[in-house]
Amino acid sequence: MMGKKGKGAANAGKKRPDDELVDLIFSWSLLDVMNQDLFRDKASTIPDRFFGLKSYLDAFRIPLLEEMRAEMSSNLEPLPDHPSAVPIRSLVPSIGKSLRNFGLVYRATVARGRGSRHAAPCIGDIIVLLDGMPRRPAELAWSGCGSYCVAHVQDVDRNGYGFEIRASRKIEDASCYALAVSLLSFIPYARIWRCLDYDAAVKRNPTLVKVVAGDAQSPSFPAGSSAPARRDTGGTDADVAAKLSTFKLNDSQTESILSCVKATRQQDGASKFSLIWGPPGTGKTKTISVLLLLLLTSQTKCRVLTCAPTNTAISQVASRLLTLWKQHAAADGGCHGDLLLFGNRERMAVDGDLGEIFLDTRVKRLKKCFSPATGWRHCLVSLEVFLGEQRTVTCQYQGDCLQNVGTKVAETSFVRSRLHQIFDTLRNCFRLIMSQVPRAVLLEKNYKNIVLLMEMLKDFSKLLGRKIVGNDEASKSEFAQNLMQSKARILDVTRTLLRELKLPVTRSDFRIKKFCLGSAPFIFCTVSGSAKLNNQKMDLLLIDEAAQLKECESLIPMQLSGLKHAVLIGDECQLPATVKSKVSDTALLGRSLFERLSALGQKKHLLNIQYRMHPSISIFPNLSFYDKKILDGANVTQEGHARKYLQAAMFGPYSFINVEGREDPGRSKRNMAEVAVILEILNALKIACISSRQGVSVGVISPYAAQVEAIQQKIGDAKAMHPLTLRVNSMDGFQGSEEDIIILSTVRSNSAGSIGFLSNLRRANVALTRARHCLWILGNAATLCGSGSIWEELVQDAVDRRCFFNWGDSAGVSSPITPWRKWNAAAVGFGSDFGVHVPAACRGCEADICGALGSLRLAE
Repeated sequence: MMGKKGKGAANAGKKRPDDELVDLIFSWSLLDVMNQDLFRDKASTIPDRFFGLKSYLDAFRIPLLEEMRAEMSSNLEPLPDHPSAVPIRSLVPSIGKSLRNFGLVYRATVARGRGSRHAAPCIGDIIVLLDGMPRRPAELAWSGCGSYCVAHVQDVDRNGYGFEIRASRKIEDASCYALAVSLLSFIPYARIWRCLDYDAAVKRNPTLVKVVAGDAQSPSFPAGSSAPARRDTGGTDADVAAKLSTFKLNDSQTESILSCVKATRQQDGASKFSLIWGPPGTGKTKTISVLLLLLLTSQTKCRVLTCAPTNTAISQVASRLLTLWKQHAAADGGCHGDLLLFGNRERMAVDGDLGEIFLDTRVKRLKKCFSPATGWRHCLVSLEVFLGEQRTVTCQYQGDCLQNVGTKVAETSFVRSRLHQIFDTLRNCFRLIMSQVPRAVLLEKNYKNIVLLMEMLKDFSKLLGRKIVGNDEASKSEFAQNLMQSKARILDVTRTLLRELKLPVTRSDFRIKKFCLGSAPFIFCTVSGSAKLNNQKMDLLLIDEAAQLKECESLIPMQLSGLKHAVLIGDECQLPATVKSKVSDTALLGRSLFERLSALGQKKHLLNIQYRMHPSISIFPNLSFYDKKILDGANVTQEGHARKYLQAAMFGPYSFINVEGREDPGRSKRNMAEVAVILEILNALKIACISSRQGVSVGVISPYAAQVEAIQQKIGDAKAMHPLTLRVNSMDGFQGSEEDIIILSTVRSNSAGSIGFLSNLRRANVALTRARHCLWILGNAATLCGSGSIWEELVQDAVDRRCFFNWGDSAGVSSPITPWRKWNAAAVGFGSDFGVHVPAACRGCEADICGALGSLRLAE
């Protein structure tokens, strides 16, 4: 007993990784948070190769801390008009959950606003308590720690107005703090930080992480090597190929799937990673879904975890798999219980079939089936008692008669009615269990016995309702004998199920959730959310959009025990993970594991046929980003894929529309002349669609938040644009999306040829590959051609292909122009200094769009 107590005391004194990270953050002053050089001398570039697990994990620690500092700093910038600032009504000391934090835990309540509901910060947030709102962040930083206190939100009340915090220091006067501002969403960083704990990693012994770190031998390292696949002896490769033929895949998709299936069967010493390179529109989601379906219906069972960076992305994969399963795998068995999806319900837009596999819904449904008072065991026991204990049934009948005095119920009618109740309840319970609990958990023999029991009860019910033919003793004896034999068989199966079924008997949400997570062979969640599976053992990991993840984020699912292989699907030519800190970016914190393995020579299976873009749209990105490796699918080359929404020549499948305008000064740029053009195009599209009685989806993309906001403000309610389905967002926000028409506003217009982060190749690739039928690019040709970037090539390409137009040029295609080094300004109507004429109404931050529209007209 003493030993246990001493051990508990020792563990109580040891900091958890989360506490260690919170303490590190608490050690920073706000002056430190705003210091961009705080970690500059400490952050080293994350190398390509490592000398072991410890050096691998340590390489991410400083860049990750710097990224946290940068995010906190950026969230201080909106002061004094901070959107997350909430007024504090009360702040009182509270009893902490551990002695170590005694005196540092407080209960806070936020004031309930009249005009807008003030909500408490989210659980896990790092916040700062303020005695008042500063005029600017620097003033707060220099004023000293007395005017603020950094804290960690440890719990939030259900009503959303109260929360518990652990403060960075003891607060002498709790009444002095009037506001709380959220600085950092801590939980995603904490999940990564846990994976960087070397001692914990050694205990977990994650094979895939050790391979990447160089602690385990793998033919993937050194670069370029690859072990031959070892085939199973049962002719499974031929079976897989035969199944694949039913999915109408192209050769590159088929080869990718076959390679991954073979890799999952490889033994020790083979490559632990498979990379599928999926450029835009090449069917990544379909390829993943078919691969998952093959694994789901395979005789060789394994547990598979499928992840993606966002809730939206992972719900799309799960939804596509469900659709394929309905179409192709109904005869192969399986049930919804084999699949489990969890995450943010609202962001996943869970409805329809997704609801059948969503964790919270499943827990709610199984709660009644597992309940001691109403669940499966209660139903089976009720049936056993009813058929096997005559005295109990007689007592039930007598009790029913006493409750219904004056209403004589025949005993046979009571028996039939009671059996129907038991049968109906038991049938509904087991129908739900058979659809929501994996077949492997039920076991095949139990599954068959459940089906058999349902059939036997159905027949028994019919037998009870049958009239006896003849009144002779022989007929009555035969009837009684049939009843006894049927009852005996039912009791035998019922008692077998009571003995053999290993299902929970509980109403605890926690226990049911634990059962679901521990039993589902196929689990879908976000990469960050996979931290909730830390006690689960998985066999195979699939990560969709893997190139959008920081490598250290990929460690969260990769640290799960039992993993033998990982399939990474992505495209390193599109946007990587967002990194706020320039120091962390220089240290390559934003580099993905997909990108690093690719650079080291790991073979990539290229999906080389695109099914999204009209060929006129795909030409430039294919040439500029994919070295002409992508082919156009038959669906986009056929005549029916072409669309003509507006009659003017500039509104064909692909065009660059030169707009005379000037960007407004400011950190985030906007160009009101381009906003005016966009509005006029949208209005023309709306009229054309109303006339043709056809809807069309339109995406308006811009690299700058200020331009996005300006467009949204002028449009107003997007629903008013019906029958257009309209979406306005940044380039980054459109990654993974597609629309019928894309209008791209490049914004930049200046005499210096300065285009800022618009020059990013990956950002350009995303913007240029979202459209199905039409891509219309608005920009200032002189500025873009003077940038020395990919946009100079794009403008020249548009000229060469006669897809270059001047806005307002009724003649259609403009005169050909030459590259910047031989630019003839007069050819496109610019002055010798490449300045641009801007209507007076468009000048300044308060530009009047009406004035801009007055000087621009739709080409006819």
